[in-house]
Amino acid sequence: MITSRLMVENLDTMTTEKHLDNLFSTCGDIKRIRMSRNRGLGFVDMTSVSEAKRVCAKLDGSVLWGRSMKIQIMDDSLQNRFIYLFSRLFK
Repeated sequence: MITSRLMVENLDTMTTEKHLDNLFSTCGDIKRIRMSRNRGLGFVDMTSVSEAKRVCAKLDGSVLWGRSMKIQIMDDSLQNRFIYLFSRLFK
C-alpha cells in the first residue's frame, strides 16, 4: 500500500527541517518532518498520497545545497524496513 510518507536521501548535513519545509510546502501541506542530518536522510509526511506523488514528480532529482535529492514514496514494505532500522534515531 502506498503511503503519504516520503523518504528523502542524499541530503547535505547543512539541510534542516525548515529547508525541507520551505521546499516541500510548495507542493502541498506537510504533517511532519523528521531528519537524521548526519546520515543525509529525511522523512516528510504529506497530508495525502496525491500530494506525496506531486512532490516526487516535481522534486525528485532536484538539487539542494549542491546535492541531488532522491525522493521516493514509502510503501508498507519499505516503511517497515526503515522503521526497524532507524527507530532509535527518531525517538
